[in-house]
Amino acid sequence: MYMLNLYLNLSVFMILIFLFMFSNYYKKHLLVGLMSLEFIMLTIFMFIYMYLMYLELSIYFMCLFLVIMVCESILGLTILVYMVRKIGNDYVKMLNLLII
Repeated sequence: MYMLNLYLNLSVFMILIFLFMFSNYYKKHLLVGLMSLEFIMLTIFMFIYMYLMYLELSIYFMCLFLVIMVCESILGLTILVYMVRKIGNDYVKMLNLLII
């Protein structure tokens, strides 16, 4: 039970760090927004892992969740590379100028 409380406190701390990062820096660069999204996905991953281990269930769902996280990361980086090649920077303000 002690480990569960420790993981819960750590998860809350990670979510607070995410909210601070996201609220202060997401408006400027797309890369910071993508990093914030990955951070929250890692927090959710840790949360799910904690509950699956606490309930002594199988972790096959974790593999599926990791695959979805990787696909999300690849899509975000693809958009970032496309923006940098097309516009020359990764400012969020320039997203409305992106013509596909």
